[in-house]
Amino acid sequence: MSAVAQILHTELNSNSWTVTASPDLAQFNVGEEVILKIFSQEVGNQMQGMCRFERGFEQLLPLFRGLILLGKPRSLSLIYDFDRAQAFFTFSQTEKREAVRFVNQIIELLKKEVRFKEILDKVIENNNRFRAEQSLLNSALHTAVWD
Repeated sequence: MSAVAQILHTELNSNSWTVTASPDLAQFNVGEEVILKIFSQEVGNQMQGMCRFERGFEQLLPLFRGLILLGKPRSLSLIYDFDRAQAFFTFSQTEKREAVRFVNQIIELLKKEVRFKEILDKVIENNNRFRAEQSLLNSALHTAVWD
């Protein structure tokens, strides 16, 4: 029996990943942008699949790996392909709930990281604009004083 990941909507309007027999795949967005897709299937008493970071979010794979290494469930095994920004995983069906919960927590942290970087980019952009305006004002003031 084949299964793929599916998104479940919770009360907090965040995405969660679970394994079902649905023909859908799980994809995780920040705003309108898809950052990660998960494909999975049952193989005997194991669940195996792949997490793939979408174009523009490939730099998240090392962070994903680091977060996974901080406390992954025993049965969760991952192999990373940094060239293609993806990770292949397997875990025991008996520990499915724990593995899926753990992966959901990691994905939520990644989404927060992306949101933080978007806000930080806006702050830096605004700061640069402010400095440019200050420089123009100082230059105009300096010219007005010496004329």
